[in-house]
Amino acid sequence: MAKHSVIYAFVVLLIVGALPSFAAADLMSPTSPVNVPKLNFIKNYAGKNEIKILNNRFRVDYHVEEVMLLFFRKQGSKPIVLIQPDGSKIYPRDANDKTIEWHADTGYDLIKIKEPMPGPWQAVGKILPDSKIIILTDIELQADSFPDVVFQYEVIKAEARVVNSNEVIKSKMFHEVISLRANLYPTQDPTQDNFGTSIFQLGEFLDDGKGLDERPRDGVFTIQYTIKTMHGEWIPNYRINAELFSRELMQDPITVVDSPISFTVLPAKMNDAGEIDRYHNFMFTVDDTNIDNLSLLFQGTIRFPNGDKQTFSVEGMQERRIEIFNGEYGLFTVDMHVFGTKKDGREFHLDIPPYQFVTEEPEIDYIVLPEMTDGLMDAEMEGGDSALKVDAEPELPVGFIIFINILILSFGCLVIWLFVLKRDIKNPFARFFKKKDKNKEDSEMDFENEPQPKSEELDNNQDIDDSPDDILDLSLPED
Repeated sequence: MAKHSVIYAFVVLLIVGALPSFAAADLMSPTSPVNVPKLNFIKNYAGKNEIKILNNRFRVDYHVEEVMLLFFRKQGSKPIVLIQPDGSKIYPRDANDKTIEWHADTGYDLIKIKEPMPGPWQAVGKILPDSKIIILTDIELQADSFPDVVFQYEVIKAEARVVNSNEVIKSKMFHEVISLRANLYPTQDPTQDNFGTSIFQLGEFLDDGKGLDERPRDGVFTIQYTIKTMHGEWIPNYRINAELFSRELMQDPITVVDSPISFTVLPAKMNDAGEIDRYHNFMFTVDDTNIDNLSLLFQGTIRFPNGDKQTFSVEGMQERRIEIFNGEYGLFTVDMHVFGTKKDGREFHLDIPPYQFVTEEPEIDYIVLPEMTDGLMDAEMEGGDSALKVDAEPELPVGFIIFINILILSFGCLVIWLFVLKRDIKNPFARFFKKKDKNKEDSEMDFENEPQPKSEELDNNQDIDDSPDDILDLSLPED
């Protein structure tokens, strides 16, 4: 009994000691951040632009004037529903383009709210488990700067990033929401050669881990473009587009100069011996005003008229001449890439357009013979001039030639029929003679069947009676 009393006394002391702390505690407000210590404020979440979904809830601070939310959900599912801190619901149909803008796609919802109600919010829908709420309040576009001077046909790699609160947005599905493109605008300077030209599209930045992009969906968008514009001054322009927002970045003007590489072709020619050279000489020269000549590397491919290919490589100060075999006549195409370093230390890569040249078969001088005439042909002789009568060769009639060919063909067919196939030739008159012989036989048979005179019958009977051989022996033999 004493033991139980000690335990009860210890419990009472614990309760009494805890009473002051409970008395000092204030009543918790449903909108107070103390209620949700795991939720983060937009403004107080320094350096972060993504809020992880905790039970589909997030909190908006009262300092926020405008918020843009991006929810990734199951593909093909219905748009989400937002529940405000006071319990009221916001549906996509409530968008009025004034305080609420809502874009519902097949896999995400992009919502823009002005003066959102401060406090804990809730999103209801088939939100992906690893999805994040991206607070797009202060979106900025950052991109690599262009070099001040670039060459025509230079290949340049550039990277761009979409940042918020100085932090790169690294959501794996963010690239599905935006598109990032780069363009070059002419400066409209009348003194420049590109004055009045149209906008040159460099291409689209990608974050797919292909080409020069190092990692997919890491928030770093990469582009590789070739400067195929006229030389002059251009303004680089980067633009990011989404359904409810866009950002644009303009950089300082750049200058595009001519390519420092030029080509010359010396086709194979006929030499003094009357023979055609075996090789064409393809030469390229370099303007080393702004580049280091020793650092150049030339790599290319030669395509022959018959489709064959030949690769070549020239490095440093090697002889910049390529011998192309003169195997046939036609179109030759040379593709070349040039790598090097400028005098300011910047490396460059040139993708030279295909260079083409055509070789033609040389003309051959033919000996023209004088035409024969039906009359006289004049001939000049060293001893003097004499007139020679030349009879024109008579031409055979076409009909005669056809007749001869038919005759030869018929004779050949006859030989094949008789000696190869061993067939007989039927006499076309055989039927006529056969019919005549048949008529003769019929007439003879009719003559024999006619009745004879009686005198002849008597003689015949007498002859029969007188002939002993005609009497039959009808006697029976003796036993």
